[in-house]
Amino acid sequence: MKILLGVFMSEIEKVKEVLKQNPQGLSSTKIAELAGISRGKITKVMKELESSGEVIIETKGCRKIYKPKA
Repeated sequence: MKILLGVFMSEIEKVKEVLKQNPQGLSSTKIAELAGISRGKITKVMKELESSGEVIIETKGCRKIYKPKA
């Protein structure tokens, strides 16, 4: 379990860095592309970041745009 948690934490850090470099916000698809992580994992990471209050989610049409919390 520790290895899995460590991998997940590494993915969270990658996503946080991508968001930090793109404060205008990104879709989950673009975050996945830039972070080199599958879109399925991005969904889990974004839920974690949302629950911890580290991202702001804006809805544009049917798309969610994720922004780092300032």
